[in-house]
Amino acid sequence: MIRAVLFDFDGLIVDTELPTYTAWRDAYKEFGVDLALEDYLPAVGTGSSTSLADGGFDAIEHLENMIGKRVDRDSVVERRSRRKLELCQSARILPGVSDRLAEARGLGLLTAIVTRNSGDWVAGHCRRVGLAHRWDLVVCANDTPTMDKAELYRRALAQLDVGADEAIALEDSPPGVEAAKSAGVYCVAVPNEITRGASFAAADRVYASLEELSLAELARSIDSG
Repeated sequence: MIRAVLFDFDGLIVDTELPTYTAWRDAYKEFGVDLALEDYLPAVGTGSSTSLADGGFDAIEHLENMIGKRVDRDSVVERRSRRKLELCQSARILPGVSDRLAEARGLGLLTAIVTRNSGDWVAGHCRRVGLAHRWDLVVCANDTPTMDKAELYRRALAQLDVGADEAIALEDSPPGVEAAKSAGVYCVAVPNEITRGASFAAADRVYASLEELSLAELARSIDSG
C-alpha cells in the first residue's frame, strides 16, 4: 500500500533548472561561444555541473575545449554562481505542485523532499514562492551534492519508516529516476523544459506535468499490481 510521496526539488517543485542552464550560457557568451542544451543535459540531476561524477558534465572543461585555451576556473564558476542566484530569484513554482501536495494531504500520504541540494536552498525557495506545505521530511545532500542520491532515498524511507514498495518518487531528470529505482522506489518522471528531450526509459511512468498526475489513481494502480 502506498504511504509516501517523495519529491525531487529543483526542476520539479521550483523551476530552477532553466535559470541554472541560462547562467552557464551567459558565462559561455563572455567567451564568444554558446552552450548547447544537448551538451549540458548530462549535468542535470547529478548535483554538479563542474564534475564528471555520476557520469555528469564539466562545464569548464567543455568551455576550454570549445575555445581552445584554459580559463580561470574559479573566476568563471564564481560569476556563473552569482548569475544563477540572480536568475533563480524569479524562478516560479511549477504547475501542479500545490495541487499534488493538497491531494497527498487529503489522501493521508506522507510527503518528503529528497534532493542533492541544501536545506537552506530548499527552505529559501519554498518561502519565496509561498509554498507553505508542511513536509514530513526534507532530506538534502547539503555539503556533498554529488553523493549517491539512492542513499538519500534510502535515508528518507528509513526516517519515514516506510518500505521502498510503499513509496512513489517524482523526478525530473534521468539520474534522479535511476537513483530512485536503485533504492527500489516506483518512480514517475515529470520532465521540465530542460530535460524534456532526455530519455526516461528507466521511469515507471512519464507525465508532461504534475497537473496530469492523479496520486489517487496512481496509488490504486500500483497497489492493484
